[in-house]
Amino acid sequence: MQINNLLTWAGVATLIVAAFAAAPGGQNCCAGMGGQSGPDAKATVVKGVQKATVTINGGYSPSTIQVVAGKPVELTFTRTEKSGCGGEVVIKGLKYDKQVATGKSIVVKFTPKTAGEIPFTCGMGMLSGKIVVTRAK
Repeated sequence: MQINNLLTWAGVATLIVAAFAAAPGGQNCCAGMGGQSGPDAKATVVKGVQKATVTINGGYSPSTIQVVAGKPVELTFTRTEKSGCGGEVVIKGLKYDKQVATGKSIVVKFTPKTAGEIPFTCGMGMLSGKIVVTRAK
């Protein structure tokens, strides 16, 4: 009897996860719960370096950062949430994967060479954002 109850609860849990994964608009499962948040932001140029800060709190804010190709970039990811999957920042296109503790920050430094999009996610791929690289004018 206990195995049947366990299987029933496992089935219910699977349905709940599937329901969140099928969020409207084709977004990831956390998008409806703050997985992506905040307006887009252009990086601010300070002494020739494009800088932006992304807050991790149930999502990324801003979730899209605009930068220009050919100029150095410094993105600071600051985690304010106490729990959740925001404890790891993964930027596959930059081969970057680092842990960030609650109340701490990490800085990602790179120089984009070409225009395009560079996605970033949490370690589980549930939170997502992107760096939009435009051509220099």
